[in-house]
Amino acid sequence: MSRKPVTFLVLGLAAALFCVLGMLAATLLGPALGGLFGAPSATATPTKTFVPTFTATPTIVANPTDTPEPTSTPEPTTPPVPPTPTLPPTPTLGPPTMTATPRPPAPTATPKPPPPTNTPQPTYDYELIQQPTKDFCHPGTCMPEIRGDVLDAQGNPIDRYAATIKLNSPVFGVVYCAVGDEQKMLQPGQFKFESPDGRVFGDYELTVVRGPGDPSPLSPTYSFGGHAAGKGQHTGIIFRRKF
Repeated sequence: MSRKPVTFLVLGLAAALFCVLGMLAATLLGPALGGLFGAPSATATPTKTFVPTFTATPTIVANPTDTPEPTSTPEPTTPPVPPTPTLPPTPTLGPPTMTATPRPPAPTATPKPPPPTNTPQPTYDYELIQQPTKDFCHPGTCMPEIRGDVLDAQGNPIDRYAATIKLNSPVFGVVYCAVGDEQKMLQPGQFKFESPDGRVFGDYELTVVRGPGDPSPLSPTYSFGGHAAGKGQHTGIIFRRKF
């Protein structure tokens, strides 16, 4: 780079500064010097101040050998760390509490079953008041039979067909006989069962019922045994009405 422009610039600035300083000294020191020498102070005529013309500063081209100053790299911004939550203090546990071991419950006594309730017995109209008479009946001389009577509460024979006798035999099964049945030549209050083939009835049961179509019991069922071949006839059985 040429040094001449710089020199001219420095000289121009020095001249301008010298003029300004001279004018300032004349203004300040003129009255004082005039009073000193007895001369009347003359009023200084203001001198036109010339504004110095500045020459544009030439752009200095950097020397290729000059090393550029390092550019500062901005430090990375660290994100704010969130505040750590404050945990409540952990309560201090006291000494362990001694827990009593529960005892096993006492065995529960098994309740005794209630005593059986007496079931009321049904009320019947008739009851047996006389057991049969067992007579001998040799085969070929007589037919095995079962005979008897049914009486009312006063002891009289009941009317014909007022009741029926039910026979249950292991030999002949269930057989009915209406009291006073005229087809069997019976009198009022009488009933009779005859063996159709000469066999005995064996152990049998008798019950007073309303009839073959309505076998509702009117008396308890009575069992009779020993009806063997030697005693094939059972007679004299009596049922009586209770009221």
